[in-house]
Amino acid sequence: MIKNYIVPHYLNGFSKSFIYFIILFFILNFEKSLSFFSLFKIATPSLISIIIYIFIKKLNMKPSYLILILVGFLNDIMLGSHLGITSIFLLLIKIFSEGLLFDIDNKKEKQDWISFTAIYLASFCIVFFVNILLNSSVSDLSPVFYHVGTTLIIFPIINLGIDFIFFIKRLLKS
Repeated sequence: MIKNYIVPHYLNGFSKSFIYFIILFFILNFEKSLSFFSLFKIATPSLISIIIYIFIKKLNMKPSYLILILVGFLNDIMLGSHLGITSIFLLLIKIFSEGLLFDIDNKKEKQDWISFTAIYLASFCIVFFVNILLNSSVSDLSPVFYHVGTTLIIFPIINLGIDFIFFIKRLLKS
């Protein structure tokens, strides 16, 4: 009797993973396309880190490690950057978001932003130092600060948008 449910179970898992892959790949490409706007000419914000954090903390949806590695590798191949750097960054965001090291009680919105800031800065600093070791030089810090600043400014906007959607959803249900 249980054997009848094995195939739908695997298909369900595959379809969820495929949807995560498509969403994350779309967000990475959208993030890169923002560089065509003059506001983000210097550096684009990291929308993928915001979405992964919201997936894990607010929506309780956890993309698999394999999906994050594949999305990161495809992004690195398309951009021509060091292979695996984006994958490391995405995996660090996931590990720190799920881990207890940065687990702050997310009852208040300020603590949610503080938690994201700590997770993002820790992940970004690790990847930044790996890039310094690979390139044997320090890059210009102006785009780096702009990238970090715009990401930390855009996070509350996206977070409030998600909260607004949940609020409307609760209003429509009642």
